[in-house]
Order: sequence, then structure tokens, then C-alpha cells
Amino acid sequence: MSTGFATAFSEITLVLFTTLAPSGAVAYALMSFPIICGRLSDDAHRRIDKALCIPLIVSLVGLVASATHLGNPANALYVFMGVGRSPLSNEVFSAVIFLAFSGVYWLYSFAVKPRRLLQRLLAVGACVSAIACITAIAFAYSADTIITWNTPFSPLSLWVNALLGGPVLAIVGLRAARWKSRGNRFGRLMLVLAVVALTACLVVYALQGAIVLPAENAVSSAGDLVPHYALLVCMFAVFAAAGIAVDALSLFRTSVSREGKASPDEMTISVVRASVAALLVLAGIFVMRFSFYMMHMTVGISF
Repeated sequence: MSTGFATAFSEITLVLFTTLAPSGAVAYALMSFPIICGRLSDDAHRRIDKALCIPLIVSLVGLVASATHLGNPANALYVFMGVGRSPLSNEVFSAVIFLAFSGVYWLYSFAVKPRRLLQRLLAVGACVSAIACITAIAFAYSADTIITWNTPFSPLSLWVNALLGGPVLAIVGLRAARWKSRGNRFGRLMLVLAVVALTACLVVYALQGAIVLPAENAVSSAGDLVPHYALLVCMFAVFAAAGIAVDALSLFRTSVSREGKASPDEMTISVVRASVAALLVLAGIFVMRFSFYMMHMTVGISF
């Protein structure tokens, strides 16, 4: 029996792109929120500015991975010529705009005396372009001829994945910046958002399995292409839940010192644990993005 493993493996760069870029974009927006609010000390502001390179690099790695899918770098010119009429062109263009805003902000933060107002405007631009980027990626796969992708579950799953991976990645960046709000409220809010997103992911995947997997063409069914779909969802749940649990243990451990501050050693350990947590969550998202490409099935006899 033929499965979609070979199809998904041939699109492994796009699996990486749709795993990393949306989560990196959400993490950048969440880390920018304290900057936009304008209640940071100069020292905290500088530390967060530098730590923004973490979600920026994650997003950039995803975009570079997707660029290898073009085959020849010169094909990028044709991609940009299709902006406005091609969903794939819109996807790449919006990702480049987000990286432009976020990259310019990060580079400007190294100025001797960066202007706070300009930084806020750039941060707002990065947040807006991040939302546009994720939305463009989410709807890039709504093709009429691919019956298993042309459903509401395609954009929904990508958005809830981003809202799951983004907060845990933002925690890594904020830990690296040695910043936390009073009582660690912001970090706890990130965990709550991740838990809600994980719940939403499981609901979306359950509905997708019930509604999309029975779809079939002249050759096969979606269920045949992803024969172990339930197992993959369970793997996703285990990885993501484990990552959130590691973050929760780290978060509460570093928030109970007498002075209300974590020591440098504790903060270093917390960064390591937060990184492990983010890797676990991203691994879970990767599993389900891989299953998404396994599910590729057209209306006709090819799949």
C-alpha cells in the first residue's frame, strides 16, 4: 500500500518552513509587546533588543529552507512577479517583508542612541507584517485541485501551530534577555496561551482526521496516505505537552527567589530548559506538518 511518506519527504524544506517561520513570527511579535508598551528600563530594552535575534534567526532558517525548494535562486524573480495573484508568491513576499521589518529593527538597536519612537514604529510594523506573513502562509495551500488541503483545517492548523510554538520560543528569548515581568506574569501568560493553542490544535486535528481522511480519488484515500494519523497526533501531543511542562517547571522555579530575581546561574539553567521546551514543541509541530504533506492528494489520479 502506497503512503504519502515519500511525498512529504520530498517537501521536507517546506515542512521546515511551515514549522519554523510562523512560530518565529509569533515569538517576535510577543517579544516586541513590552517594547511597544514602552515601560521598559533602558537596560531591559537593550537586552530584549539583542535577544530578538532568536526568533529572527528561527524565521530566517525557515525562509532559507523554503528557498531551496525553488531549485534555482533565479526563480525567486518569478515568485515576486506573481505577488497579488499567486498565493505562493504572496506567501514568500509577506515573509520577506516581515524579515525586512524585524531585521531593520534588530540592526537599528545597535545604534549608539536609538530613538525609542522609531523603534516602536518598526516593532509595530514587524508585528503587523508577522500577522500578514502567517496568514499568507496559512492560505497558500488552499488549492481547488488538492481536495485534502482545500479545507478550513489547512489555515486553522497552521495558525494554531504558530500560536503554540510562538509563546514557548518567546520565553527562550525573554529568558536570554534576562527579563521577566513582575511576578513572571508575562511568562505565565505565554504558557496559558500555549496550553490553549495546544488544546485548539488537538481539536483541529481530530476534526481533520474525521472529515478529511475519508476523502478519496480514483487511486487512493487520504487515510491510506497517512495510515498512522492517530499515532502522529499522539506523538504531537506528547512532544508539545512535554515542552510546555518543562517550561512550566523552569518558569516557576526561577520565580521564587527571596529578592524576586533569579540568580545568573538559575537564569542560565532556565534558558537551557526553555530551549529544550521549545525544541520539544517544535518537534511536535514538525510531526504534524510532515503529516500534512503526506496527506497531499489531488482530484485526479495523481497524488
